[in-house]
Parts: sequence; structure tokens; C-alpha cells
Amino acid sequence: MRPILFIIIISSICLSQELDTLIDTTNLDSSLLTESTIDPVPFGLETGYKGFAWGTASGTDIISSFAPLSNVDSSSVNRLFAGKLGTDSVMVTYAFADSGFWKVEIDFVVKQDDLDSQISDFRRLEKNISAVYGPPKNINQKESGVSASYSNNLDQRFSRAIYRSIWTATPAVIELYLNGVVLLPATELPVFSGNFSILKLVYYNPDFMHSSQPTPVLEKIPSIFDIY
Repeated sequence: MRPILFIIIISSICLSQELDTLIDTTNLDSSLLTESTIDPVPFGLETGYKGFAWGTASGTDIISSFAPLSNVDSSSVNRLFAGKLGTDSVMVTYAFADSGFWKVEIDFVVKQDDLDSQISDFRRLEKNISAVYGPPKNINQKESGVSASYSNNLDQRFSRAIYRSIWTATPAVIELYLNGVVLLPATELPVFSGNFSILKLVYYNPDFMHSSQPTPVLEKIPSIFDIY
């Protein structure tokens, strides 16, 4: 009987060791399986712009493919960059409120003397953005002034185009805005000189639009009877 009892004891010990090994292996495989099946959280507009998180403090380094620019306004906490966005030359502003990073504003270089080109740029950008975020929820387009064929140099006039499209990419909002102003006819002797047109693309998060600055007190305008 003793040899049989000894064999039973040895068998029980071996079985116990095999069960412990199986349990450890099962736990290990389960852990590895859990880690390998977790997808990384996409770092898109729901959390920030190009990897820079909403609400980040103004002094934080910004890792960007754009070249940093010096800020002419020493009192501003905004950060300026320049570079290429696709085929477009742009200037990029990272804006900070009291709650941290809340907006990136992209200014495109446009042909200042060509309103049709500006509208074409707007529509191209609108199409590209819609391909990612769907059609705009709001569209506003208005044109006024003379046509490109206008040729009276002694009566120069402005042609205008105001285009604005808005998308929602919760929690962020995307806005594309063109304020095109071109003096016609194009001439070497314009009555008004300078750049009048702007084309902007803005990504912002309304949840971080917080400022502790007090609202300016409205200046009291004197009565016309007090003036005259």
C-alpha cells in the first residue's frame, strides 16, 4: 500500500505544479492579449491641434513643422510660426487664454490683386476641409462691386467678396473666412495702396475661451447738444 500512496502523493504534487504553471501562463497571455488589442487614442481635434493639447499652458514648447517667428508684441503670450500647409504659404498663430491653448489661426498668402483667385483658394480649402469633416453646417457668401473687366482708371472702385464656412468637430469648431477686397482696375497708380484681403482658417475650442480680463467700460458719448 505504501508504494501506491507514495505514487498518489507524487502525482498530486506534479498536478498542482502543472495547474500553477497553467494559471500563470493564462494570466500572462491574457495580459499580453489585453495590451495588444488596445488601440491608441487618436490625437485629433477632440484633444488639440496637431498634437498640441487644448488648455496647454502658454510657456509649453510647441513641436511643429512650422518655423517659429519672433513676436513683435512683447506683452502677448501667443506664438507665431510660418511655413507651408500643403501647397500654401501660411502664418500660424497659437493663441492662449487664461485657460491655456484655445485657438490656432492660419493666415494664407493670397494674390492681393486677383479676387477670382482668392475665391478659388477659398473654395479649394473648403472642399479639402469638407472631405475630412463633412459639409459645412453654415455657409455665408456675398459679393459686390465691379467686375474684373472694369477699366476706368479715373474712377477706381473696390470689388468685395465675403465668404465664411463653419464646421463642427466636437468639441472644436472650424471656420474658414475670406474677406477679399480688390481695387479695380489694376494699375501702377492705385488711389489706395496696400493689402486689403485676408484668408483665414481657424480651429478653436469654445471650452477654453476663458479670460479674466475685465470687460472694458463703454465710453460715454456726449450729447450732440453738448458738442455744438
